[in-house]
Amino acid sequence: ALLKYTIASPTTTDTTTITSSITNRGEIAYFNNAGKTEIPPSVKQAGFQCIEYESQPWNVPSPDDTANDVRKQFSAIIHANPTGEDIAIVPSTSFALTMAAHNLYRTGLIQKNNRILILQDEMSSEVYCWQEVCRLSGAYLDIVPHPLQDGGWTEAIIDKLASDSNDGSNKIAVVCLPQAHWSDGSYVDLITIGKLCRQHSIAFIVDATQSAGIHPNLHMDDICCDVLAASVHKWLLGPHGTSLMYIHPRYHDVWLPLDQHERSRVAFQDDLYDAGINALQYDGVNNDTAISGRERGYPEQFIKGAARCDSGGKKNPILLPMILEGLKHVNTLDVPDCQKNLKSMTDQILDRTSRLGLTVQPGPRVGHILGLRPNDSIKQLLTPATMLKIVENLKRQHIFLAVRCGAFRIAPYLNTTQDEIDRLVKGLEKEILNLLDGDWVMI
Repeated sequence: ALLKYTIASPTTTDTTTITSSITNRGEIAYFNNAGKTEIPPSVKQAGFQCIEYESQPWNVPSPDDTANDVRKQFSAIIHANPTGEDIAIVPSTSFALTMAAHNLYRTGLIQKNNRILILQDEMSSEVYCWQEVCRLSGAYLDIVPHPLQDGGWTEAIIDKLASDSNDGSNKIAVVCLPQAHWSDGSYVDLITIGKLCRQHSIAFIVDATQSAGIHPNLHMDDICCDVLAASVHKWLLGPHGTSLMYIHPRYHDVWLPLDQHERSRVAFQDDLYDAGINALQYDGVNNDTAISGRERGYPEQFIKGAARCDSGGKKNPILLPMILEGLKHVNTLDVPDCQKNLKSMTDQILDRTSRLGLTVQPGPRVGHILGLRPNDSIKQLLTPATMLKIVENLKRQHIFLAVRCGAFRIAPYLNTTQDEIDRLVKGLEKEILNLLDGDWVMI
């Protein structure tokens, strides 16, 4: 008999208990959770156990039940259909959005001179797919610039949508947005934008990689999106290598997977089909002696639900159980409370570094990501290249953060300590003061 995965899962909703289970970091001050979060011990344990299974192929469990559980757990996080029928499992968010882009183009929803609305400096996974479709269709990108007003991205996007004629060839056909900009955590009100897109019959695509699992207001009925994808290795506490993709039910019988394979086909769900002979068909019948008939190949009927858009190949028997454990952890969190706690951390960092000449982009931001940008007084000195050098210097002191799109990207997590915050602020202060080399003026 095949073994079943039996990793113990958390049952408590106590945030302290959950975060304290993550490995003690010792000397590390880690603020790059927007790049990769740490994984809880049970996620690590699941991976080790499944490597053992892989070394004994006669004992490898079937991943199908685990895949279904992953779909259900992710559905709970984003408040989608609890059966998991709206969730596809793919290797990356770029894969997910490329599939969405190709299907929107294939079904005629993107046409010549249509516009595809994206944000300036949006994550490349959200851009390359549209660049390709623009070349194929003759559509073009409409890029919303970084906001200069307190209304932030949302106000700027609303202005774009309000000016759209909603008819003619140059209408906005697609809006593709994150909830939190990957570079600095600046916030987009997906509920407001989603309703406007629905009113104007605009396809609404969401990359929730930087918010799923850590920010509230991800409710599919409220957002009204067509697609939402999230890589699991960030705030969903999983390993690299997978993205989970919500696909609206209206597309389940229409969209095609990005790669063609047997695992999305009805016929191959039955082991008996593989056991048979002469399965390739001519003109709808099994006939290996047919000469003049038109070749049809294998049966093409797809399985039901968003799973028809899963990527090919057998579900990864090591990654899936790890992903499932991470999702279970996330589903025990009080996400609004997590946001509140993380915002208190990033607010403190912002307040303490403002005297160094660091500021943020105008507009609302999420609590778990902070993008510190040089203000006009030090912008010429604090170039992107210099910022990268500062980050490398801090890394040698075991202080980890990133530079993205002209900002120091700082992303704590629930186990970030006050000592780590102090070390980060003092480290930035020392580096910037050294950069100014005695010409420091209090701001």
